[in-house]
Amino acid sequence: MVYRYFALVIVASVPLWIAGYFIDAVPLLPIALPVSALMAFVPAVLALIFVWREGGASAAKHLLARSFDWRRTGNKLWYLPAVLFMPAALAIAYAVQKLIGVELPELRIDLLAIPVFFAMFFAAGLGEEIGWQGYAWDRMKGSALETALIIATVWMVWHIVPYFQTGHDTAWVVWHCMVTILLRVVTVWLYVNGGRSVFIAALFHAMSNVAFFLYPVYGSHYDPAIAFFVLGIAVAAIVFLWGPQTLARFRFARS
Repeated sequence: MVYRYFALVIVASVPLWIAGYFIDAVPLLPIALPVSALMAFVPAVLALIFVWREGGASAAKHLLARSFDWRRTGNKLWYLPAVLFMPAALAIAYAVQKLIGVELPELRIDLLAIPVFFAMFFAAGLGEEIGWQGYAWDRMKGSALETALIIATVWMVWHIVPYFQTGHDTAWVVWHCMVTILLRVVTVWLYVNGGRSVFIAALFHAMSNVAFFLYPVYGSHYDPAIAFFVLGIAVAAIVFLWGPQTLARFRFARS
């Protein structure tokens, strides 16, 4: 059933991929998002349909209610990495680029843009994580790392067309696809340690996108190859410390 879900998410996104080649992005924001970005809501819509068929309206309502299931996270310290992980990783990536001599604009944070970006990307994050984590992950078998990598692969393939539609070249897309895989591992790590909260997964998802678009000139100077190596070190540490079987072996102590 889960793999049928994955297939249908991709198939249902195809019309939006096609539309992305014919319809220009609406210039409401200083960032260019293709029309295909609307596919962010496809995973949630299909997950709710699948759950409705499995358990009726009450089951679908329960899944939808997990959008704000922040109470499931017993140790609220987990909200710190959910919010700060990706901004910190990209700040390090920026420092590495400067260190190796890449000419970059000064890192300036547009404080007024943050709430706008966050609201937009949190809604999109829920559209994805209700499906990827709330529906798919909870129905998969195997170790936490194995299931994370399976979802990551589907997630990566699903993003390839929109990545190209943002005007990037093949090398950028390949490296950012690798970044996408690492981000799914981090998402699962936060999800399992955060009480299987869809909210914390969507929060991390949103902050990852916010951090990307706060990179100099709305992400245009972001180098996914450098980001991959920075994130790769962090993810390797996570897998080593928390264990690939559950990604939850090591625990933060409560303050």
